[in-house]
Amino acid sequence: MQVSELIDALEVEGAGLASAADFAGWEASLPSCPDWCVRDLVAHVGEVHRWAAAIVGRALSCPEDAEADVGTAPAAADLLDWYVDGHAALVHTLRAAPEDLDAWTFLAAPSPLAFWARRQALETAVHRVDGELATGAAAPIDSALASVGIEEMLTGFGRRRREFAPGVIRLEPSETTAWQITLGPQGAVSEPDPAGTPRDVTISGTTSDVYLWLWNRPSPVRIEGDEDVARQWASVRVRWS
Repeated sequence: MQVSELIDALEVEGAGLASAADFAGWEASLPSCPDWCVRDLVAHVGEVHRWAAAIVGRALSCPEDAEADVGTAPAAADLLDWYVDGHAALVHTLRAAPEDLDAWTFLAAPSPLAFWARRQALETAVHRVDGELATGAAAPIDSALASVGIEEMLTGFGRRRREFAPGVIRLEPSETTAWQITLGPQGAVSEPDPAGTPRDVTISGTTSDVYLWLWNRPSPVRIEGDEDVARQWASVRVRWS
């Protein structure tokens, strides 16, 4: 996806989260995040949006310098407006940013601008699903965006845990290429695998479902093979640094 397409996705997903929150109510529990209610979710995403907008808008090289721009989420009566304003500001900031933006990032990407557009679109999409699940059912993530997310997760966040018991997971998202995840003492090494090499377990489903499974979200993927190998992925954590 191009940067402009990622920003468009961020705009759509952010609006979807606002609608889900408004429908569910602030105290609704989140099946995908048991420790949070909808109010916690919206406060979190609103803070992330402001943090990212500060880094991009001020071309910061140190993320701590953006903390003053984040502030504290307001009381429930003002929370939705605060979230909507922060989301709109982030979309505007990304669209106005120069292609040669020089700012801090924490995962590989074609450019800092591409990184922040991608990360914010994906962050918001997953949390939009969280918010919609509080209402009973969630729409899938667009398959092109979810495909970008699978690659980011496998080649970025997924490499951060250092050690697993040996095993091979094959991912088969229906609308995009398959991936092989080789687990072992070296961590998780992932590569596209259209040929279908031997594996211990296969995870298959729509691209959205496979991506949400990688995020340890409720997902109707099919798991065929050694489920103990698949369960190791649950220890992978998404961290910002």
